[in-house]
Amino acid sequence: MFRVNETKCMFSSKEILRILDCKACEVKDFEITEVSVDSRSVNKPESTLFFALKGINHDGHDYVEKLYEQGVRNFVVTELRADFLPLSGANFFVVDEVLPALQQLAAWYRGQMKAEVVGITGSNGKTIVKEWLYQLLSDEPGIYRSPRSYNSQVGVPLSLLGMDVSTRLAIIEAGISLPGEMGKLQAMIRPEIGIFTHLGDAHGENFESRQQKLAEKAILFRDCRCIIGREGEALDYIASRFRPDVKKMIWGSGKNATVRVEEKGSTAHERLVAVGYEHVAFTLSIPFPDEASFENCMNAVCVLLLEGISPAFIAERVARLQPLAMRMEIKDGINRCVLINDYYNSDAASFQLALNTLAMQDAGREKVVILSDFVDTGTGERELYREVALLLRKAKVSLFIGIGEKLSRYKPYFLVPRCRFYKDTDSFLRQENREQFKDQVILIKGARKFRFEYIAGFLQKQSHATVLEVDFDAMVHNLNYFRSLLPRKTMIAVMVKAFSYGSGAGEVASLLQYQGVNYLMVAFADEGVELRAAGITIPIGVMNPEPEAFDHMIEFNLEPEIYSLELLEAFDRALTKHGIEKYPVHLKLNTGMNRSGLDPEDLPALLKFFETKRKVIIRSMFSHLAGSDEARHDEYTLFQINRFIEMTKEVQARFDYPIIRHILNSAGIERFGQYAFDMVRLGIGLHGISAVGAPLWPVSSFKTYIAAVRQVKGDQTVGYGRKGVLGRDTRIAVIPVGYADGLDRHLSCGVGEVWIGGQRVPIVGNICMDACMVDITDTDAQVGDEVEIFGKHILVTELSDKLGTIPYEILTSVSHRVKRIYFKD
Repeated sequence: MFRVNETKCMFSSKEILRILDCKACEVKDFEITEVSVDSRSVNKPESTLFFALKGINHDGHDYVEKLYEQGVRNFVVTELRADFLPLSGANFFVVDEVLPALQQLAAWYRGQMKAEVVGITGSNGKTIVKEWLYQLLSDEPGIYRSPRSYNSQVGVPLSLLGMDVSTRLAIIEAGISLPGEMGKLQAMIRPEIGIFTHLGDAHGENFESRQQKLAEKAILFRDCRCIIGREGEALDYIASRFRPDVKKMIWGSGKNATVRVEEKGSTAHERLVAVGYEHVAFTLSIPFPDEASFENCMNAVCVLLLEGISPAFIAERVARLQPLAMRMEIKDGINRCVLINDYYNSDAASFQLALNTLAMQDAGREKVVILSDFVDTGTGERELYREVALLLRKAKVSLFIGIGEKLSRYKPYFLVPRCRFYKDTDSFLRQENREQFKDQVILIKGARKFRFEYIAGFLQKQSHATVLEVDFDAMVHNLNYFRSLLPRKTMIAVMVKAFSYGSGAGEVASLLQYQGVNYLMVAFADEGVELRAAGITIPIGVMNPEPEAFDHMIEFNLEPEIYSLELLEAFDRALTKHGIEKYPVHLKLNTGMNRSGLDPEDLPALLKFFETKRKVIIRSMFSHLAGSDEARHDEYTLFQINRFIEMTKEVQARFDYPIIRHILNSAGIERFGQYAFDMVRLGIGLHGISAVGAPLWPVSSFKTYIAAVRQVKGDQTVGYGRKGVLGRDTRIAVIPVGYADGLDRHLSCGVGEVWIGGQRVPIVGNICMDACMVDITDTDAQVGDEVEIFGKHILVTELSDKLGTIPYEILTSVSHRVKRIYFKD
């Protein structure tokens, strides 16, 4: 029997005490296999060492109690708060500063590994070189690379601690922004092979000169046996600072190049390059024609040549290189727009390249540029932004949106036809109307700190809408009711899919985050992106993870529901492209709903998939109950629960970390609370719908107004099909809500009622697409008076009784035509 993700103990708790040379109370024995600085991503709590880092806007010490409840027992802290004293059985390693302690531990661990380490630094291209080098060597055993862009003072130690005894070659990024930082990184990484990518303007303001910045980056290479990079002054300077016996893999077309490179031409899709090395000549077909890709690819190729890999193998692998998510992407936007997303890095040179891409798009479309400040350029601001403004005019840009204080300062330079300026991305998202963007080509380019991925998400999705009044006090009341039915440590996932049942996903999610729920679940990735843009930081699961949205999900830390082996394999491949390990997914099991999910007979293939190391980890296993709200289905509900227990037991037995289990929905929580397991999923119950008639409060009121009033003779009819037979002279009110707004047509002809001026009045005739008529003969109602479709006076449950359908269908259908939402505290 195999066990998945089984690793040898990295440290014992007593070794931690010795390595960090810190103070601690009596140390309890634990084996440490995981190190974490993020309270949201703890996978093996009982064997995790948590470093309570302090930042500008967060303090890891604030999460210690919550982590203790989850099972974490080992903490590195700078203070023993009074709140920690009752946490019996936990180890607290007290240090002067947490970050240096993390770096100290990583340096010690690096010293225990026998792996050869490749260290990569430079202003641009570090992550791409790392990922392409990994792609070129992916079939070789024991290849490891740092995840994502983990190249900072925090990211590097976490990267190094991800190695294990099987690692033969480790590829580690190193990024700096201030003098003095590279020495700390070098002490941890200690690379044998060094790659220098490029010296650009990033972080230039923090250094006195380009030479000082270059000297700082060169520190990474001081103990290398080989340095790799493109010929030129930067690499000559780096090489001059170290021992003459250090091997230099300098590539280029000059006579002193170790690896001779001659370009043979390019097309729109590839660049042909002739390479000569140690009397061997071969040709590479690089599947990207741009200069940056050429440079990044050759840096990776030099490592393979140094390792003695054959040119035939290198050429075959280079031709198969895959693009990374951080490269410029062209995607469809809202209202027939085309988006050019290039928000990974931002400097003057890359801006010119991005404008060239913009120029190649449909000439008939208006050109729009959304640009952030260039940060840390190290050049004169005035000249830089005057040049940017000139480039925009030459590119015939019709609309320019500048984001950042510097662009706003120089806005007189920007003489394109239309300009708008915002101090930050949040201001743009609050003030811009996405519906104003139509039939345009939009270049989105900004420095990473401006979080332009949120702007891309803002413009890549359609807006949805409804007319609702949402009572947050009622929502909290309902949440606490369901909490009262659960064991204290049971986690709660709340369904905020379909615009949070029509109630406004962002606002509801913010409330739920404040109320301490553990998970939010959305239907599609774009809903999760919107929540991240709204400042939601707690874990978000995606119930319908479409493959074309994988990149966005990974970028915004959205966790997919996996309901088939094919989907699991596809997502694992996507993670490989991004260079990410241990990404959480949620495994859906089919126990009898028969809608989707893995069947019992699929489990052997699932477990076989995990026999080799994978990029995903299973965060939870769950299933859906088909009839938990009705007593007549109780026998079947218990059958589903028992099957769920059997299936999860079979899976859990093969993994050495605990996997969360959940099967109860809102009705299940009320009627089968003894099967809460580790987590429950609260959905329609939050909005006031109880399966047992509990005293829940209505959350949403769907309201509109009277648009027109007319007097109709009793021998006439009202509406389509002449279904509105009157029989008396009648005052008819027309309200601008129809079945397109969620008012089901089955409520036509007196079945449904609305509330006007303290009275319930019937719907007359058939409900139209965007209007319906009601009888106000016995009221004093006038044009403009408020109309309640459902809410405090007419509950959704009453409507569902008349319709014979579940309330969810009524609420979610409302969400598709929002006009406005009011939120009541």
